[in-house]
Amino acid sequence: MTSVLTPPSGRTRRQMFKLFLAEKRDPIPFYEALATQTVGSFPFELAGMKILDLGCGPGHFSRALSDAGATVLAVDFDPVELAGGPTDAVAADAHRLPLADGAVDGVFCSNMLEHAPGTPAVFDEIARVLKPGGWAWVSWTNWYSPWGGHEITPFHYLGPRLGLAAYRSMKGEPRKNVPGEGLFPVHIGSTLALLRRQQRLRLMDAYPRYYPSQRWIVRVPGVREVLTWNCVLLLERVVDAA
Repeated sequence: MTSVLTPPSGRTRRQMFKLFLAEKRDPIPFYEALATQTVGSFPFELAGMKILDLGCGPGHFSRALSDAGATVLAVDFDPVELAGGPTDAVAADAHRLPLADGAVDGVFCSNMLEHAPGTPAVFDEIARVLKPGGWAWVSWTNWYSPWGGHEITPFHYLGPRLGLAAYRSMKGEPRKNVPGEGLFPVHIGSTLALLRRQQRLRLMDAYPRYYPSQRWIVRVPGVREVLTWNCVLLLERVVDAA
């Protein structure tokens, strides 16, 4: 395993940003490109591995992981998000996964964490279903990033309640990802502190998803909450002591 990623070229970053700007009206090109880019520079071995795609949505990453040779277990909480996704995907709660202890070699979790109300319970479940020595790749859009409010951006900088009220007064009801219902503030500093207390998971690396060479950002309190945009954590399941 290596956590040294090759950053995308400037041209690729520009292309991805253009797709991101069009994501609301046409999300599929952005997520297909992101899945291809993510799996193409993945820091863990995938071929022959049994991987949980936690928060799989319509399955863009599940397909990319499968194409790389992994056996994929696709799980999402929302049956609507599963529409058009993997035919064998399971609707389940990330806080109570229907998997046995040590069932998978790896957990892939892209942009799900901010949609679950209980971050500690999610990491507990990731640790439980991983084999000792297994890995987890977890990313999320941190709350104070420019896209942290999802639908209500930039009103999220007022906080989840005031920001939602301001959005409603000016634009009406959000299409989805309503703060307090389908979107919850998840901060980098508190998440790193949580993982330091999580005895079964070891943090191997943390970096901004879209510019991984700038790892220094994640090490600076305050700055990281705004500039990271999307944070990636690489985790290892600690081998239990004999």
